[in-house]
Amino acid sequence: MAEVVDRLERNLMSLGVYVEDHAVEEPEDGEGDRVVHVEYETTAGGLTQGDIGNVCTELVDAHETGWEPQTVHCWVFNTDGGFHGEWEARAGWFRALERGDISQTDFSTLVLSTRQPADEPPAEVPAFGPDTA
Repeated sequence: MAEVVDRLERNLMSLGVYVEDHAVEEPEDGEGDRVVHVEYETTAGGLTQGDIGNVCTELVDAHETGWEPQTVHCWVFNTDGGFHGEWEARAGWFRALERGDISQTDFSTLVLSTRQPADEPPAEVPAFGPDTA
């Protein structure tokens, strides 16, 4: 599990995506897929297709090199800590893509359909100092 998060950290930093934290949620009934929660900061303005695509590319590549797919739920923040929203890529979609049951376009469409933007835009960073009266 840590290998895929390490991969995301290592390969996405140069693209303006910074993995800050992660956690694993086990299924309550002991069946089904684990959920990997990944918190990342982005320099982009919101839940952009570019960032989501870059993360998904790394996850698909990780699966092709041996990572057993798990549902990945991403929590997206700006670099000042403002919450942009969340999205996920489900374990079954990785498996369906590998088997050829869905196309790369289908996979991308499924992932993008899970985007849940924040109700409020990220809060502005408060200004401090004598010039903010």
